[in-house]
Amino acid sequence: MLVRFSVENYRSFNKRQVFSMAAGKHTRHKEQIVSVNGKRLLKAGVLFGANAAGKSNLIKAINFGRNVALNEINSGRIVNRNFRIDSKSLQRPGVFQYDIWSNGHFYSYGFAISYLEAKFVSEWLYIIDGEKEKVVFERNEKGKVTTDIKFSNNENRQRFEIYSEDVSDEKSFLSEIVSHRLSEMEDFIPFFDVKKWFDSLIIIFPQTKFNDFRQFMMSDTLESMGKLLKYFDTGIDSLNGKEKSMDEILGFLPEEVRKNIKNDILEAFNKEDESKYVSSVELTIMGRRFSFSKNEHGDITAAQLTMNHGNPDDLFELMDESDGTRRLFDLLPLYKKGNQNFIILVDELDRSFHTKLTIEFIQKFFEKTMGAATQLIVTLHDSNVMNLNLLRQDEIWFVERQEDHSSEIYSLNKFKERFDHSVAKDYLLGRYGSVPNFGIDPWEEEEE
Repeated sequence: MLVRFSVENYRSFNKRQVFSMAAGKHTRHKEQIVSVNGKRLLKAGVLFGANAAGKSNLIKAINFGRNVALNEINSGRIVNRNFRIDSKSLQRPGVFQYDIWSNGHFYSYGFAISYLEAKFVSEWLYIIDGEKEKVVFERNEKGKVTTDIKFSNNENRQRFEIYSEDVSDEKSFLSEIVSHRLSEMEDFIPFFDVKKWFDSLIIIFPQTKFNDFRQFMMSDTLESMGKLLKYFDTGIDSLNGKEKSMDEILGFLPEEVRKNIKNDILEAFNKEDESKYVSSVELTIMGRRFSFSKNEHGDITAAQLTMNHGNPDDLFELMDESDGTRRLFDLLPLYKKGNQNFIILVDELDRSFHTKLTIEFIQKFFEKTMGAATQLIVTLHDSNVMNLNLLRQDEIWFVERQEDHSSEIYSLNKFKERFDHSVAKDYLLGRYGSVPNFGIDPWEEEEE
């Protein structure tokens, strides 16, 4: 679970900004809290703010930090990621820190990178279970790595020293350690706990498609998702995903186009065979969604997702559905992850959604993840969702653009509102800030 995330000098974040999932003292909506090792953590965090305030940049910052932590830095990945309004920001490091709960421990992992030199300036990992921190490792600007670990044997100490000397300036020490087969060794477990936490992040941007489409097409999932789509009043009675041969399912295409697509699919499976990993190949062709898979005999079959709107003899394609329904297809499979302790981040959850649908989606998340250490962090525009009958005060966050064009993050919790207060109304009146502040219409000036 995420306890706290802080970021500095990344996109619209200039000075250090902190987003926290630690629960306050409020007593309402206790089912939206998970207690771990004596600490109370929130199951949801909802960010509101005007357009271009920086809401999406928080999701991007969490994703960017994960990618840097697990991969090497390259100039393409970090170009223009600094706070560009200040020309001196290129000289300052970008700083990212994740305070997390993973595998029974609280960890604080973070790093600082140089945008100018495309390298790590510093990096650290602490265990913070008690009042005293334990330094798993610290890495300074010169690349020297130190640790408080009391190694169980000399071999592990030697491994640690060798890897710390070999790690390049462009690579995190975390990724260096987890790239080796050390997960069964107790001395190195903290590294893999952090890696496991990063792997538990599911990040959905407005144009993101759900990747696990083959799992979505399984009969039990198909049936349950069909029921959910009907529950959300989409007009869909049920879903269909019957397996057919490639030729049969691609029969609507011209012969030359069909041939090229088949060759691309065969090439994709051949590449996977070389790495001894066989999975599905997902394609959207002319607005139709397909999933191709290879059986044990080497035969490739395909399933097409179709919708029954009341006439099973005339099924609908995905392209026939509304934008909101298509968005649901991207988001509803996340419910299947709800009891698996994932951290789900969705940018613009309410895109193409009616207000009632957005509220119902969040309520259904709480219902389906009851008791699970799963968190949902989303950005929204719809102020009607800002309802204390749905959310706790400490689950509501604002992102506001400052005069210097930087973004500031703060919680509704600091305003100490009563639980029966209409916060949505006061938000639109500007009481909490983070609403659009329109200037003078230049056309009106010209007319005058």
